[in-house]
Amino acid sequence: MSVILAESAGFCFGVRRAVQEAEKCAQEGLSVCTLGPIIHNKFVTQRLEGMGVRQAQTLMDARAHTVIIRSHGVPPEIEAALKKQCVKLADVTCPFVKKIQNIAARAYEEGKQVVIIGEKEHPEVIGINGYCHNSAVVINSSEEAAETDFSGRELCLVAQTTANKKKWQEIVEFLRKSGYNMQVHNTICSATGQRQAEAAELAARCDVMIVVGCRESSNTRKLYEICRQLCKRTYAVESAQELSALEIDSPLSIGITAGASTPDWVIKEVVNKMSEREDMLKTQDSDFLEEMDKTLVKIRPGQVVKGYVVYVNDNEAGVNVGYKMDGFISREELTADGNISPRDILKEGDEIEVEVLKVNDGNGNVILSKKAVDERLAKDKKLAEINQGEPFEVTVKEAVKGGVLANVDGITVFIPGSQLRERGYVRDLSQYVGKTFKVKALEVDVKKRRVVASRAQVLKQEREEKEEKFWSNIHEGDIVKGIVRRITDFGAFVDVGGVDGLLHISDIAWYRLDKVTDVLKAGDEIEVVVLAADREKGTISLGYKQLHAKPWEFAFEKYPVGSVVKGKVVRLAAFGAFVNLEPGIDGLVHISEITDHYIKKVEEALSVGQEVDVMVLDVNPEAKKISLSIKALGGQNGAGEADGGQEEPAEAGQEAAEAESENAFGADAE
Repeated sequence: MSVILAESAGFCFGVRRAVQEAEKCAQEGLSVCTLGPIIHNKFVTQRLEGMGVRQAQTLMDARAHTVIIRSHGVPPEIEAALKKQCVKLADVTCPFVKKIQNIAARAYEEGKQVVIIGEKEHPEVIGINGYCHNSAVVINSSEEAAETDFSGRELCLVAQTTANKKKWQEIVEFLRKSGYNMQVHNTICSATGQRQAEAAELAARCDVMIVVGCRESSNTRKLYEICRQLCKRTYAVESAQELSALEIDSPLSIGITAGASTPDWVIKEVVNKMSEREDMLKTQDSDFLEEMDKTLVKIRPGQVVKGYVVYVNDNEAGVNVGYKMDGFISREELTADGNISPRDILKEGDEIEVEVLKVNDGNGNVILSKKAVDERLAKDKKLAEINQGEPFEVTVKEAVKGGVLANVDGITVFIPGSQLRERGYVRDLSQYVGKTFKVKALEVDVKKRRVVASRAQVLKQEREEKEEKFWSNIHEGDIVKGIVRRITDFGAFVDVGGVDGLLHISDIAWYRLDKVTDVLKAGDEIEVVVLAADREKGTISLGYKQLHAKPWEFAFEKYPVGSVVKGKVVRLAAFGAFVNLEPGIDGLVHISEITDHYIKKVEEALSVGQEVDVMVLDVNPEAKKISLSIKALGGQNGAGEADGGQEEPAEAGQEAAEAESENAFGADAE
């Protein structure tokens, strides 16, 4: 012999919440009343009365500090009246019932005829009807549907939460076949539907079926009707005391179910009473709660569990996770976007994973989070990606001892100071706060969701890739763009695509260069030619002057004989002055060509740095010589006047001057 317990026997979510709210209000020590019985179970209402919770049968009687609207709900006008006459209004209307009320109100506003499948006098149906201004048609069978004329009206069908599912299907099918234009909302509570399905399955395979619950309870009566059709030996009892009157002959199996308004302790008493009969059970110590616990999952904060959605509204969703109570997901715990309505992403019957935030929030409610699970999944996905070894982007949030911290999709990433750059340890870690760059994982702790990462490895990889690309494409004679990175006495180092090449000072200009900075500075973007490239040694020689014309190549065109040009005196000699015309080209003004009168020394007329106008007398590009004259311009440059004495003939010492000038030009020329 065996006793088989229905998994969904006893309090449903809505009833449990209503009873808990009544108990909480009673514990506050103030006057409390309910408008009508809190649930259809006399044992529960008697217990609450003992705690000081009074029943009010009419609106006038509902005068107390706190008035509780029971799970069945009330019409809106009753709710409005209650708000005026009490200090506190505790509305524990079942969320499933709230949903139907909203559907009815919306359909009424749209001009549709609301049809309620249920019992006319049931308080839930009365409350729903109030939301469509008592204009609803209430029917409870296909026969009643056949007797009602709905011609010319668009119908909106809803069901009492505890309606018989089979009857509902029959009525809907009849109306469809009748050709009516209608919207169908199956509002039978999912817990009710599940409870009825379990009862039917149990009744079909048991010898005896016992349905526990008060006879005033609509859902208990429907359970009895369902079980009676499948198991002739079905009995309805309100308490364990009624079991003695039953004639039960040694059945092989006994099924037990209970209405949604039946408390666990009443069911327990029924089972214990049956346990006393040796002919019905093999053992005497059967304990209902223990048996019930076997059918229920154990949950704890932080645990991720699967469940199915039992209701959804604009603010929350209810989820059955197999625990003794359903759980809540608030709008804030649904997604990271608090503007998204639960209705936008969930519907009744959806199977989802949730995280348990609280097993009991102080009011007996289980608090769940879908957002937390989604965040975990996102973290796990990111960790899996990171574990593959590919570089990923981080933004540094703060500097800590030994390194910096970043956060990626909720994953903490630590980058040691030694791993922030390719070479050397970074002492000032604060300079990296707020910066975004790529790193590569060194260690991944999946359990703690922590990652130790390296930027140095990414930099090294990027450098090596650049170098590989560079050496694969570089050839002697290539003209490439580069950036001057560093200046030295002997030249400049130029970045030509991830690799630094040497630009020697001798390859910067066609003329003798005293300092690299006379032509280049760090940061300059320039074009250079590859003179030599040795991949094995990793060295590159570059040229800059090779991309520019030699100054003397176009001297004839630029400085024709007889032309007048500007220049700057750069050097004085005994035989004359050297005047720079452009970088790399100096001309000689012989002492005899400075003034039209005799001067003993060049310094008498000219000084280094002085700007002068000169006339070109002769050009010899091959010898890199230009002869210039100031005198030919009539002394317009202000060359110094002689202070007396006899002019020495120009021919005197001419040969010696030319010989000295040969040496002077030769020292400047490349």
